Amino acid sequence: MTAPAHSIELPDELDRQRAIETFNRNLVVTAGAGAGKTTLLVDRLAHLLLRNPDPLRITEIVALTFTNKAANEMKQRLRDRLESYLEVDLQTEPLDEAQEKRQREVEALIQLYQLSKDELDGRVQEALRNLERADIGTIHSFAATLLRLYPLEAGVDPQFHEDEGKQFERIFNEQWDLWLAVNRTNKSNPPRLCALGYADSLPAPPA
Repeated sequence: MTAPAHSIELPDELDRQRAIETFNRNLVVTAGAGAGKTTLLVDRLAHLLLRNPDPLRITEIVALTFTNKAANEMKQRLRDRLESYLEVDLQTEPLDEAQEKRQREVEALIQLYQLSKDELDGRVQEALRNLERADIGTIHSFAATLLRLYPLEAGVDPQFHEDEGKQFERIFNEQWDLWLAVNRTNKSNPPRLCALGYADSLPAPPA
């Protein structure tokens, strides 16, 4: 007979819990695909919003990933999690296993952070209202936001746009051809391509 899902404890459960609830130092979590990294991040975000003392507002949190798809998934899963907390009624019996699991989560949060259900709901509602203002996105979109806030300090055109990868090969080929052309006539001072993120200077082309 198969044990109920809620009775199965993962071998790394303690490490996962530490990653979710540790706030006084930096943490690094490494795991393979499908190990539950996004779930852990959503758990941690929820705890940051609900913790006592010093709960954070959703607009005070930066959560970054590599792709727009992953960022949208993280935001949607956080939205789903918070909305599910609002749906929990501690005065009624859960109707199914999913409701029972969510009720246990809410009860654990209330006990851990000494909250009332009303206080928890208030923080959740504020987070949901401001979720679209949160910095939950990609690394490059966050970097672009900073550059647009401080274009003079960064030395960039405030009207710049982000390349999603489609123009990269064309720009690289153009700059590479330019480098080859200039270097053939000025071998003593090869041009630099630091702006493209490559080595400080490229080796001399073959004769």
